[in-house]
Amino acid sequence: MRALYDLLTGGTPENPPPDAPDAPTRELIPARMAHYRLLHKLGEGGMGVVYAARDERLGRTVALKTMAAVGRDESTRKRFWREARAAASVNHPNICQIYEIGEDAGELFIAMELLEGEVLAERLHRGAMSTADALPVARGILAALSALHSRGLVHRDLKPSNVFLTAHGVKLLDFGLARPGIERTLSGASDVTRSGLILGTPRYMAPEQTAGEMVDPRTDLFAAGAILFEMLAGRPAFAGRTIAEIVHATRYEHPPALVGSPGVAAVDRVLRRALAKRPADRPASADEMAAELSAVHDTGGSAPVLARALTRLVILPFRVLRPDPEIDFLAFSLADAIAGSLSGSGSLVVRSSAVAARFAKETPDLKALAAEADVDRVVIGALLRSGDQLRATVQLVEAPDGTLVASHTVQSSMGDLFGLQDDIASRLATALAMPLAGTATPPSPLPGEPHPPHNPLAYELYLRANELARTYEGLPRARDLYEQVLALDPGFAPAWAHLGRAYRVIGKFVEESPGSEARAEDAFRRALAIDPRLAIAHKFYANLEDDIGQTEHALRRLLEQATRQPNDPELFAGLVHACRYCGLYDESIAAHAEARRLDPNVPTGVEQTLLLAGAFERLLAIELPALIAGADDGIRVIALGLSGRREEARRKLQAMRQPSRTGLFQAWIEYLELWLNGDGDGMIAHSWSPGALTIQNDPEAIFQDGLLYCDAGKHDEGMKHLRRGVDKGYFAARTLAWRQFDALRGRADFEALLADAEAGRQRALAAFREAGGERVLGVAA
Repeated sequence: MRALYDLLTGGTPENPPPDAPDAPTRELIPARMAHYRLLHKLGEGGMGVVYAARDERLGRTVALKTMAAVGRDESTRKRFWREARAAASVNHPNICQIYEIGEDAGELFIAMELLEGEVLAERLHRGAMSTADALPVARGILAALSALHSRGLVHRDLKPSNVFLTAHGVKLLDFGLARPGIERTLSGASDVTRSGLILGTPRYMAPEQTAGEMVDPRTDLFAAGAILFEMLAGRPAFAGRTIAEIVHATRYEHPPALVGSPGVAAVDRVLRRALAKRPADRPASADEMAAELSAVHDTGGSAPVLARALTRLVILPFRVLRPDPEIDFLAFSLADAIAGSLSGSGSLVVRSSAVAARFAKETPDLKALAAEADVDRVVIGALLRSGDQLRATVQLVEAPDGTLVASHTVQSSMGDLFGLQDDIASRLATALAMPLAGTATPPSPLPGEPHPPHNPLAYELYLRANELARTYEGLPRARDLYEQVLALDPGFAPAWAHLGRAYRVIGKFVEESPGSEARAEDAFRRALAIDPRLAIAHKFYANLEDDIGQTEHALRRLLEQATRQPNDPELFAGLVHACRYCGLYDESIAAHAEARRLDPNVPTGVEQTLLLAGAFERLLAIELPALIAGADDGIRVIALGLSGRREEARRKLQAMRQPSRTGLFQAWIEYLELWLNGDGDGMIAHSWSPGALTIQNDPEAIFQDGLLYCDAGKHDEGMKHLRRGVDKGYFAARTLAWRQFDALRGRADFEALLADAEAGRQRALAAFREAGGERVLGVAA
């Protein structure tokens, strides 16, 4: 009970037992206030004093709070009365009932129900809560918010100290009433170190609230999400030592993903929406968010399931301390190799090298890195060669504050680069494991970790090839190096996987390469024969299977790997692709949500899914992460064109001409321009895929051609492409209901096409369910 008054006043309860040996002399209190007999003082804070009091009219004990902070200002008092009356009008089991708002001798007071239990803030001091304990609390909070919102009220100050836990459920406190000015707190330099303010309101304020913008019920949902995260993770969603740091984190950073069970992951997907930076991306109402939480069924058994926050790590390119062409290739490739070794840990997610490359500076901006790359640990390394000896120094630091967690220096010969990489990865794994697992025991070998190559020169060539493979232009040379690696060491599985990718990507996007798909498939099979659990081989192979019409195999492969490695965002990005080919648009969107839950910057291609689902406005409303902005402009051009916004589409297409691109990309721009101009004949005459690149055989590219031909009025040509696309495993049955195909309806060939596309989609749906897709993605297919 005392906790209630502590939170109401911000002070310390002052009703010690009378027999306590060191009890202070009781303070004299007023005898009465209106028809209430004051029993004893419970606490005091900035708003006023709280007393236990006896209502002599109704014969009940209440909590009576004086409102000295309201003062004598007439406008303030009127606002208080207006808001207090609105608050008192809400009668709900999850809201602390206000019995009366009154005034005695010019002093305002509130009489409210007396509660027994503890405040949520006190419960959180004892650590994280299981999903079984946290979810009922969250649902109680949301039920209270629903009642408030239905009355047109927004709480505006939801936080753990305003949530009271009783034996009969949650009680929400202190809503709609006058409060100290938060705006002054955020801007006043003298207040930034007051712990009551730092640990209170700012941690739970939505971005629009910290910016002084209009608030609405979705502002409360953000706070509810932050509270639920803290209950499950045992730490605040947005960290910081000062109010300025907390506000920055709230506006620009994302809390880490929570893992622990399928139920935890499902709850975390709800949290991602609630904690969205834009109100429009959050659930529409408290009832909607509560329904999403009620749909979560944890399969962890009878034991309480605890969540844990993933540690998000990025390994920046190593800095070569002295210009040295002999080791320049190691800057990126060594970081990549270490990242690959660390990937797969149950409590760790490693950001991609594409993310790391943006921050390859002598002095990285850790604050920007934490916000843009969404990480909380950074590995910074440096290399120096002296003759045949190579020295590497690495530091593991926290972002954004730069606190040093661990450092290590290792020296080896140029002929033992794998030993160098393995030493660094092992030290980092140990340093990361200690705070995550609470033990100094070194971690066991990680699943999917590459086996050591048998030839040192082969590993050096492998790292050089990985560096070249970062660009389309470098892929042909990388392919040649991978082949040299495997001539020296045919048992090195990662080299086979990367060689397969090089074959596929070169033949599809870069240059004519007869037999590239068959060679790629052979390379992937060789990699998996050596190491059946090599994740990169499965990822690359699934991409090929989509291309060659084996979509069901790709779907099963990725779901199996995601079950084994549920923290790998790239696997879920692959599922976005595979589910779309199968015509499973809802499942594709769910895979995108899971990928972005793990890594908000991972490219997933969900824009293409939204395009095929006809969700043009949703597609166009997507704000691409800064790290991949502009990556899907072609898809956006098509969405604008299909929406009738052709002039906007032309402007975006013009902007696409500016960057230097491959010949394939330039041909694609010209093709889209013909389509926007309605020049169907020109589209037929124009080959947007020069040479014999295998993208011409990609069922998605073929089907999309058919769609654009039909939109341009070339229905017979469109029908040919649609049939080829479906025959090759692109089961876009839902898309075939669009108006662009109305001229084909009733034709026997089109009706047969519809039937085949739907049959393929149903087969894929059955495969999705059999492979555990509903559990992996947390959806009911």
